[in-house]
Amino acid sequence: MDLRQLRYFAVLAAHQHFGRAAAVLHIAQPALSRQVQLLEAELGVKLVERHSRGASLTREGELLLDRATFLLRYADQIRVDIRDLQGTPRGTVALGLPPAFASFFVLPLTRLLRERYPEVRLRVNESFSPSLSDALERGTLDVALLTGPIAAPAQIHAELVLTEMLCAIGPASDARLAGLSLRIEALGDVPLILAGLQKSGVRLALERSAANANLVLNDVMEVESADVAAQLVSDGAGWTVHVASAVRREIQTGRLRAVPIDGLVLERFLAHARQRPPSSATIALMSTIRALITMMISAGDWPMARAHEPTMVAADTRDE
Repeated sequence: MDLRQLRYFAVLAAHQHFGRAAAVLHIAQPALSRQVQLLEAELGVKLVERHSRGASLTREGELLLDRATFLLRYADQIRVDIRDLQGTPRGTVALGLPPAFASFFVLPLTRLLRERYPEVRLRVNESFSPSLSDALERGTLDVALLTGPIAAPAQIHAELVLTEMLCAIGPASDARLAGLSLRIEALGDVPLILAGLQKSGVRLALERSAANANLVLNDVMEVESADVAAQLVSDGAGWTVHVASAVRREIQTGRLRAVPIDGLVLERFLAHARQRPPSSATIALMSTIRALITMMISAGDWPMARAHEPTMVAADTRDE
């Protein structure tokens, strides 16, 4: 088994058709078939099922693809790292972000990264933290911003970079939101629109706190995104619970008001996989993320948030 065979196999998996994959690889179709057969013979399993529409991976093939993706990206990174010794950081870095975070962070991050490291490119994936954590371990992401709490096996390095207050968010005209903060018990009398059909970090933190207060959240409507929740809240359908940054535009325009809930804080961790030393491009991205967080908070563009000095810990993620 060699890297060339694994590249051939990965291209076949992407196109699910021997003819199309061979054309992309600029080799004859029989040559591609032969390399796949050699892989199957070496591993002693069937990797690909041929059918009238093309080809699909077996369960064993899916596992090989997962491992091959990591090895191929690592091999590519070795080439980049060797070149980096001779010059400035360069290459593509895969970054994972929670959806509400990505909505306002990607644009300024791209601008600052382009200004500081013009040869570093971003590939952004939006998902909740369990998926991002898995992608870090598989090697399909280089860096991710994960939401705590954090458990700690040895697979991932994580550092706390940001804490955000969880807020009750409602129409700016709602007199119940006139104070500087409120207790979680205040949510018991209000219809709630909660973002995240998956169990996001926000949902899990809210539900844990409600359980500790013996509070039952009865009138709950679930929506997929913070944007949809904000629209419904603006229309008078109820309140939502989220970090203020998720609705910063609505707060700035005076449509919504966000009031911190006592004792509810969300932690954000900057993480990368332990088994792959970060490339110079990855290190450049992480330093840019830290700098941007500090800059945005200092400028008042990140409401109800606090930046943290880097403290590296080994970690894996449970929530969001």
